[in-house]
Formats: sequence, C-alpha cells, structure tokens
Amino acid sequence: MASIWWVLAAFIGGGCAGVLVMALMFMAGGLPEQSAHTPNLNGLPS
Repeated sequence: MASIWWVLAAFIGGGCAGVLVMALMFMAGGLPEQSAHTPNLNGLPS
C-alpha cells in the first residue's frame, strides 16, 4: 500500500513540474520559429 502512495506522489510531482515548465516557456515567449523550410513531400505545389 505504501508503494501506491509513492507512485501517486511521483505522478502528481511530475504533473506539477510539467505545468511549471509549460508556464515558464509561455512567459519566455515559447520556442523560436523554425528557420529551415520544410520540403513538401506530397508533390503538390505550395
């Protein structure tokens, strides 16, 4: 039974860490724009 509490604590702690990272990325302005042009693999004109 005690190990279930450790799993729950790790799950909640990981979730809080993920939310914190997302909030920090949002406040920092997110990821930079991709500078490389991605090729069109469908063969259709873009």
